[in-house]
Amino acid sequence: MTNQMQREAFTKGFENKWMVCEDGGIFLEPSGKHSERIGELKVGDVVEADAETFDPDNKVIWRLKAPMEGWIYAPVRGPKTCVPLTAETLKLTQDGVKFYKVTGKKGTIVRAEKELDSEQVKIIPQDSVCYVVDEATLDSGKERFKINKPVEGWITQSQVTRWYC
Repeated sequence: MTNQMQREAFTKGFENKWMVCEDGGIFLEPSGKHSERIGELKVGDVVEADAETFDPDNKVIWRLKAPMEGWIYAPVRGPKTCVPLTAETLKLTQDGVKFYKVTGKKGTIVRAEKELDSEQVKIIPQDSVCYVVDEATLDSGKERFKINKPVEGWITQSQVTRWYC
């Protein structure tokens, strides 16, 4: 691989780290979909890439160093697959923060405690991004997430979807 094949977009992620913004596959060879699929990436996963080239269809593909070795399609053309991380978002992910987007049509209720009958703190509008720092399952089986942004409190898992920041 020559330096001429390196693209500026490749270096935009802090320390070449990117956050996945659509589910996708990790491939064994740089031929992408023409090679064996060896892993899966989910929205919100962090990847580190160290090289890029083109697959047989002339699409840009990156070589991953982490979370596992393999190849993924790069976000320089076509649908957005990854977004560059900043130093701040990298630190948050290293500290265990996960990003979720509110999907409830009327938003979602934030409560002071994980119990559903605890004090209501605020209603967060649809499409807001929440920083999830803990998870809990109530006796009823309902999944709850503790958030610290945009406000502190607890939300219901069914009202959000994994997101990227």
